Amino acid sequence: MRFALLSLALLVSTALSAPAVWRRDMDAAVAAFNTISGSANDQALVSNVNTFFTNLNGVADPKQVQLAEKQVSDQIVANNRNKVPTAQTASLVASILAHFVNPQVEVLLDWAPGSTKYRIRSITMTCLSAIYALFVLVTTIMFLIVARNKRSGLDKRSAKLVIFQALGCYLVGVDGLTTAALNNWACFGKLWLFNVGFIMSLTAMSARAFHLLVVYKVHELASKLSSRDPGAINSVLTKNLKQTDTSRSSLDDPSAVNEKGMHGLTSRPISRKLSRISANLRRTNPHERLRLSQQLHKYRQLLRYTTDRMLLLYVSLSLLFIVILSFIINATDKQFSMKPVNIVCDAIWGFIPGLAIIIFYFFIVFPIILWRVWRHNDAYGIRNDLIICDTVGVTVMVVTLVWVLVLQETQQIWPGLSYIWVYAILIHISSVFVPLLKAIRHTKQAIDGATPQLIYSAAQASTTMPTTIGMSRRRSEFNRMLDSVHEYEKFRTFAASCFCSELTSFAEEYQVLKSQVVALFERRSSEEDKNNSPVTPNTLSMNTERTSREAAIQSIRLSQCLVDNALLQSTEFALPLPQTCVTVSILATLLEKQPELSQDSLTYPQPLAHKLLSIYREYVDPNSLTSVNASSMVVRRITENINTNYFPITLFDELKDEVLFMLYSDVYTRYTKK
Repeated sequence: MRFALLSLALLVSTALSAPAVWRRDMDAAVAAFNTISGSANDQALVSNVNTFFTNLNGVADPKQVQLAEKQVSDQIVANNRNKVPTAQTASLVASILAHFVNPQVEVLLDWAPGSTKYRIRSITMTCLSAIYALFVLVTTIMFLIVARNKRSGLDKRSAKLVIFQALGCYLVGVDGLTTAALNNWACFGKLWLFNVGFIMSLTAMSARAFHLLVVYKVHELASKLSSRDPGAINSVLTKNLKQTDTSRSSLDDPSAVNEKGMHGLTSRPISRKLSRISANLRRTNPHERLRLSQQLHKYRQLLRYTTDRMLLLYVSLSLLFIVILSFIINATDKQFSMKPVNIVCDAIWGFIPGLAIIIFYFFIVFPIILWRVWRHNDAYGIRNDLIICDTVGVTVMVVTLVWVLVLQETQQIWPGLSYIWVYAILIHISSVFVPLLKAIRHTKQAIDGATPQLIYSAAQASTTMPTTIGMSRRRSEFNRMLDSVHEYEKFRTFAASCFCSELTSFAEEYQVLKSQVVALFERRSSEEDKNNSPVTPNTLSMNTERTSREAAIQSIRLSQCLVDNALLQSTEFALPLPQTCVTVSILATLLEKQPELSQDSLTYPQPLAHKLLSIYREYVDPNSLTSVNASSMVVRRITENINTNYFPITLFDELKDEVLFMLYSDVYTRYTKK
């Protein structure tokens, strides 16, 4: 009986003391584990590892301990052979043994460092990293090369910002692929690539979006302000027709014609008439025009902040801020320190500051920009880039956080941070690769036999036939589109989205100038016929009636000089004016109506000198915000003629041909694909 009681007491005491013994041995193992990372040399490292395994006996699975001993031994031998610093070897050994002191996470031995599956994954991701680096390098270099061609349209995307964005995405991709290849590597490397890569890509994209938004609004508002309201034109023409009798005396004054010819035409009667009609048109819906003018002024003030210099300064300052922040994290947390290097990244608080900035862009900045550009004609893809960046970025961020914080066992098979590579590659494809392919295809189509001279000569050959010999079907469709009111209005809006509103505005100004020139030449011809005809009692009354009728018609024609041919066709006063399509020059139009004119000596009438100077200052002067990107040779010739006060009738013809060519090659080829 006494023996039984003693046996029971021994069993109870053993059972009660067993947890204490296990806890004591486990505490000793943890203490030994903590000494591993601080090993001063290889001998101390081996000693600390042996102490750890000794204390680990009896508190861990013997099979796992045996496998860990082999992995650690192989790792130490390999590092000694490669002359790896002791601190780095100690960090790697600590990461291999960390699961013994953190039993909450079950170790998947099949995916542990050194296992076959781990090596296969590492080799696969290393090869993928090389392919990714080659893809980014080739496409980025090709983007820079193609962007030098102005016909490609890539210069409108701000190539420098795209390069910064591509570099940032590449750093993010390297971070993800390296993490996928190696479960544990330098924590400070993960932090720096994560912070710098994301901030570079996000700030560069936001800068691109701001640039495209401001420039688009400037072109859109300028296009709206230069448009003409057919209803207002009708009212002006009607009012002008009613006032014909009161203005007849000034229009029919014989003193308006000088014996020296058309340069002797006095500018006062006609100039006052044109100015009054222009003022009436400008007063059309004044509140709306004032509102648009104020908006245009506001956005033009913002243009100073959309230069490459200012936007790159914004990106650089953001980059400097995140670099300083990363240095602070390196200095305050040993886990992310650069010396000694730590490869066990259990805590993620070091990523929180950078993650907060990323969340700010994903949930505040990009949605606001998307809201502003959503209804705009997106000719350069910033809306698609923002959508992909925001949706993919948020999705990847959520998946990564869930993977790292919740699916810790699954992370041994596939690290959660590796998913940021998906974000990087999709953004690069959207912002660099796809635009590059479109630009190459667009350039080939634009130069497919199209030159300014071909478009001009084809239009000059025939203004009535739908197609002409040597003119491609696409170019003939382009010319027909210019004559269509409905199609041209859509094309005009699309041109503004391509930042080419100055091209359509110049084409319209050329048509206005053509109408004014033809009206003045017809008036001179009519005055000469009237002065040369003999005066008889019968012809006197006929001339009086004809003069009255011509004055009314001429008054309407002068009003219609302010509008283009397409709008004239929609009004009830669409008289058979000597007006042709914009593809036909002013000289050709004059010779068609008055073949007796000598084309060698034709110059603009003196009353139009102010109009010519206005067109030069707005569309030719390189210092103008709305100057046309014409060739230097054409600009130089026009400037020389303007400076010498010599205004040949072909003054703007070469510029008109280049404008039509740019509208065809840069805008119409995109317009047909939208």
